[in-house]
Amino acid sequence: MTPAVRAWEPDGDDLAALEAEHRARVAAHDALVAVPDLGAVPGDERLVAVRLPDGSRAAGLATSGDVPAGSAAATFRPLREHRLRARAAGPDVGGAVRALVDAWTTRVGGAPGVAPDGDGRPERGPAPRDHGLVLLWPSRDVEAVGALAASGLRPTVHLAARRDAPPASPRVAPGVVLADAGPSDVTDVVEHQLAELEYDELVGAARVRPRAREHLAAQVAGAVANPATTVLVARRSPARGEDAGEVVGVVAVEPPERAGAVAGTVTAGPVSYLVLLHVTDGSRGGGVGGALVDAALARVRDRLGPGAVVLLHHGVLNPLSAPFWARQGFRPVLTTWELPVGALSPGARSLSP
Repeated sequence: MTPAVRAWEPDGDDLAALEAEHRARVAAHDALVAVPDLGAVPGDERLVAVRLPDGSRAAGLATSGDVPAGSAAATFRPLREHRLRARAAGPDVGGAVRALVDAWTTRVGGAPGVAPDGDGRPERGPAPRDHGLVLLWPSRDVEAVGALAASGLRPTVHLAARRDAPPASPRVAPGVVLADAGPSDVTDVVEHQLAELEYDELVGAARVRPRAREHLAAQVAGAVANPATTVLVARRSPARGEDAGEVVGVVAVEPPERAGAVAGTVTAGPVSYLVLLHVTDGSRGGGVGGALVDAALARVRDRLGPGAVVLLHHGVLNPLSAPFWARQGFRPVLTTWELPVGALSPGARSLSP
């Protein structure tokens, strides 16, 4: 933390004013972002708070927790994670955010705890696999985003949204037939989702754990059996006399009742969650992905009406998904920022100038 930063012990009125100003500022940047109450109270030992001489200030609740290595959640999270839910306000939001991150990382670095035993697999991408810091921030709040990047945190995943557009003629991929997935397609869908996760791991958007196939098999079987969940497969049209063709692409969209906590991140609804889109290497560029997305979004529109919102996660650094989803009308709402705890250890590069 720089010498100009003052220690700050906000009272209840201070926290309420910070919350209100932060919420108003975020709404001005992006009205789709929901800002729930921080839940901070004066004197909470989890509270990290900083104030600059110009009155800019920031505060957040710092928590730590473990994620079982054998759980499905560990596919997307480090096994021990230090999280910060934060708010910022004032004339220098970037400076306040930078000071808050410095205070938070100093606290974590001073008492990081011991991460649970890893799963035996090496790091493959930029996201922390075993022990990391995690912070979510509105993607369009660019002043704060710049401060997060300057603090050494790495953007790993975007939560992206599309609000329903007027119906259009669905795209068609030549030589491909779309159909609802059935029980006999579960194995193919699982293999597609594993391939997606393995690629995302390289760019920091996933961690492939030893039990990934087991978890996915159960999840996909449940999704295929649920009439409210859309799971579509794209098959190459078989030649005369041949059995059904190869599955070259899949898409899956969960209904609002299965959208979980992600639905609470936005102010509009109902919310569906697009869990999976994957197309084989040899079929990319042929319109398969676009055709699958159009068909899945048509299902959402038919079931939920014109006010529906579809959310999905994609890797910030993924050179395939990021431009594709932008072309489909999705745009970032919240960005996950991460850093391995090892980057805070003595001898590691400093987070402060």
